[in-house]
Amino acid sequence: MTNPAAPIRPAAERWDAEDPGFWERGGRHVARRNLLLAALGGHVGTSVRSMWAVLVLFLPADHGPAFGPGGTSLLLVTPLAAGAVLRPVAERALGRLGGRDRTVVTTAALALPVLAAVYVLQRPGAPLWLLVAVAATAGAGDAAAASSSGAAAFFPRRAQDRAGAVATAAADLGVAVVQTAGVVATVTAGGSSSFVWIAAVHVPLVALAAGVAALRMDNLPVARGAAVRGPRGALRDPHVWGLSLLTLATAGSFTGYGLAFGLVLRGGFGSSATAALACALLATVLGAAARPFGGLLAGLCGGARVTLVSLVGMAAGTVVLAAAAARGAVGVFAAASTAVIVLAGLGAGAVGVLVPAVFAARAGASILAGRDAATAFATARGRSAGVTRVAGPGGAGVALSATLLSPLPALWGLLALYVACAVLTCTTYARRGPARSRGARRPAPYGLR
Repeated sequence: MTNPAAPIRPAAERWDAEDPGFWERGGRHVARRNLLLAALGGHVGTSVRSMWAVLVLFLPADHGPAFGPGGTSLLLVTPLAAGAVLRPVAERALGRLGGRDRTVVTTAALALPVLAAVYVLQRPGAPLWLLVAVAATAGAGDAAAASSSGAAAFFPRRAQDRAGAVATAAADLGVAVVQTAGVVATVTAGGSSSFVWIAAVHVPLVALAAGVAALRMDNLPVARGAAVRGPRGALRDPHVWGLSLLTLATAGSFTGYGLAFGLVLRGGFGSSATAALACALLATVLGAAARPFGGLLAGLCGGARVTLVSLVGMAAGTVVLAAAAARGAVGVFAAASTAVIVLAGLGAGAVGVLVPAVFAARAGASILAGRDAATAFATARGRSAGVTRVAGPGGAGVALSATLLSPLPALWGLLALYVACAVLTCTTYARRGPARSRGARRPAPYGLR
């Protein structure tokens, strides 16, 4: 894996980002290049996965609306649900591949959902089952987005969280890109077939992302410990369940609200497709920007504190959403939805810091108790990765409840979820212990404050 821009390293096994001399001789540049190219693949993957959330807004009568709200909701949710199923399968199937090979495979696989969408959208009167089958292939974008976070392994441990946040932020902006493509296609192309360009624009993007990954990325040795040891005992660990619930409430809401926002405005309030998409685009960009900011705040103030603030804000915003939906106040509903999406992004960034902090602290306690360090940290990494996988199914659930159910029951259900998660965060991860001595308090569990 010799590269002219890299330090002298005839084999990938010699990569050592923890060595300051190695890092300064060129390792930093190689790591940044791999992160940038992996983030591009994740960005395109998220855009492909989110493609149908935009297409359902523009499908003519002989495609989408003829199927009713249930059909359009199914087309919206299917890529998210399929991605939640495909992601762990892809992780197992591609687990032995290095970063470059995995990025190339997952990114090149996006050609199937893109070309299939272009084909079926040019055939008016296509049955619902065929559209759903094509939408399901877009779940491959979830695997591509997940593989981008692996580039953080090129960085020293102290910088891996920031590198992962950059990859996640780039992936989140993929939703904004496909929404922008929808607006541009409507304004410039015009005509009944303009929506086909929303899918067609991804063809060169997929080719570019896969091509540059194959030419300019590098492979690293595959860490096998986490994949093997991580799941053991995970279902018996209460923190896996608790942190999964927090991930569902924050990252799941960010994904679900962001994708369903435009469809709710159009179907529930009669907004035009372009206006609904413009509102959704603004909310998505702001929410994507809030996610890394939430991680930064979590590093300064504590992940539990920022998570709690975001959950309380989301609960208050949901009450406003319910009142606006009951009165048909579209302006208030749009503003409150934007605020909830931004707060969900903020909370998702904070939970992204909270999850590894909890399991790393538990690994440290295990090491002090005499357990092997490699085993303890491999288990921590595996369980952290397992917790983050609930964002896909959580987003599908939020999107389905927002588009298929009537607004008020869905919103009250989400409000109950946010309140429960706020109580969990306050009592488990953000509480202070009893005073150990006069005027002193024991630090919160896991050193999270």
